[in-house]
Amino acid sequence: MRFLLMPFALIAAALFAMGLHITGTTLYHQAAWHQTVATVTDVDPYTETKKNGLTTDGINVAVTYVVDDAPMTWSGKGKVIGLYAASIGDKVDLYYDPADPSNLDTAAMKGWRGGLLLLAATGGFCAFYVWFFWLRRRNAP
Repeated sequence: MRFLLMPFALIAAALFAMGLHITGTTLYHQAAWHQTVATVTDVDPYTETKKNGLTTDGINVAVTYVVDDAPMTWSGKGKVIGLYAASIGDKVDLYYDPADPSNLDTAAMKGWRGGLLLLAATGGFCAFYVWFFWLRRRNAP
C-alpha cells in the first residue's frame, strides 16, 4: 500500500519545494529589496488565446514610481509584477530591486500566504506519509 501512494508523496514533496521557494523569495524581497508606492497610469485589458484554444484574460498596466528622487515608469503585463486587477489612479505597494529599479514585484507581499499554505499542507501530508508507512512499524514491539 505504501508504494501505491508514493506518486502522491513525490508530488507533495515537489509542492513543498515550491512552497519553500515562494516563501524564501518573499522573505528575500522583503529583506533586501526596497519598498515604494506606485501609481497606476494606464490599464488596458487583453485576452490571449493559447494554442489549445483556451483563453486567458489579463491587463497591461503602466505604473510610475519614485526611486532615489528619480521618477521611474514601468509598463507590461500586470501579472509580471503581481497585478491582476487595477484601475487608473490606484496606489500599489511595490518592491524594487535596488541593483535594477526596473525590476518590480508585488508578489512578495501577495505570495506569502500561498507559500505558507503549500508548506503546511504538503509538509503535513509528507510527514504523515513517512510516519504512517515507513517509521511506525519500526517502533512496534
